[in-house]
Amino acid sequence: MRLLILIGLILAGCSSNPANYVPSKPVPQDRVYASYPKFFTGAYVTVRRDAAPSGIGLGCENEIYIDNIRAYTILPSEYATFFLTEGKHVIKVDTGRGSCQGRPGSEEITISNGISQEYKLISPPGDPLRLFRIM
Repeated sequence: MRLLILIGLILAGCSSNPANYVPSKPVPQDRVYASYPKFFTGAYVTVRRDAAPSGIGLGCENEIYIDNIRAYTILPSEYATFFLTEGKHVIKVDTGRGSCQGRPGSEEITISNGISQEYKLISPPGDPLRLFRIM
C-alpha cells in the first residue's frame, strides 16, 4: 500500500503543467479583424496575455495592430496566433475599452522562414505596454 502511495506521489510530481498553470484560449472570431493567410515563406507568431492577477484588469481589452492594421482585441487568458511573411513587421499594442492601464507600445520583429515566435504581453507600471519574447 505504501508503495502505491509513493508511486502516486512521484507521478503527481512529474505533471507536465505547473501547479499555478492557467490554460489560455484563442481570441474568439468576433474579435479578429484581419486575416493573415499562410504564404510560401514566413512563420507563425503567437501573442499571449496572462490571466489577470486577483481579477485586476479582468475587463481590460488590449488592441493588437500588425503593420498598422488593427488585427485583434485580446483579453486576459487569451492568445492570438497569426502567420507573417518573412521580413520586418511592427506589432503595436494599445489599450482598448475597459479598465486598462498603460500606454501604447510597439515592437519591430524580424520573421525568418519557418522560425515561429511567441510573445507575452506585459504592462509594466508607468511604462508602455510591451511584448516580451518567450520563444
